[in-house]
Amino acid sequence: MKRALTGLILGLFVLFFVFLVNDTLFQIILVGILGYSLLELFKIKRKRSIFDWIIFIMILVNISLIFPIVNSFGRSFFFTALLISVLTDIFALVFGKLLGKRFIYPSVSPNKTLEGTLLGLVTPSFLFLLSGYFFIELEITGSEFFSEFLVITLFIESFGYLATFFIILISSLASISGDLLASKSKRLMGIKDFGNLLPGHGGVLDRIDSHIICIPVFFIFYSLI
Repeated sequence: MKRALTGLILGLFVLFFVFLVNDTLFQIILVGILGYSLLELFKIKRKRSIFDWIIFIMILVNISLIFPIVNSFGRSFFFTALLISVLTDIFALVFGKLLGKRFIYPSVSPNKTLEGTLLGLVTPSFLFLLSGYFFIELEITGSEFFSEFLVITLFIESFGYLATFFIILISSLASISGDLLASKSKRLMGIKDFGNLLPGHGGVLDRIDSHIICIPVFFIFYSLI
């Protein structure tokens, strides 16, 4: 219950944060979130592994992308990248619980299964493209909101449906990689979570670990449009 309530509050905060705050506050909050995650990473006094330093570098990369995202790409890019990452995590968890039989990362993330991982990878791509077909091709009610809040329309118009499918798929893979990277780091440190700021979810870094690779990868694809 505590985890679900915190998740709901975080979801509402993200919607408010992405679409309602001004650009200056948006950048300040993003830097604050990423900066605090760095603090969580290095406050634990243990020998540093290569995985810790990769996380460190990826967080710095995300900080460097804040200005171009805000000033050139817009909030819809940020929201789309977050949604890909969140949906990947949700579907991997749900399908892993329902259908998972083969555990493929027992020494890193013992709850992840082959079935959950594969379905978590492909389901967001199918959902985005199916939504794109209905909103773009059939022009059903809500098409203008779909185009305004998500950048999937731009990808489909620029690259087509098949290429967009693989772009989202690769971004989902990046999301899972970020999660596994953080899990491996915590395993080597001998900790469960990077922090306890968010009840039921751990620390800030525990919540953004799947985003820190997904966002830069999605940024590369978006910059090609």
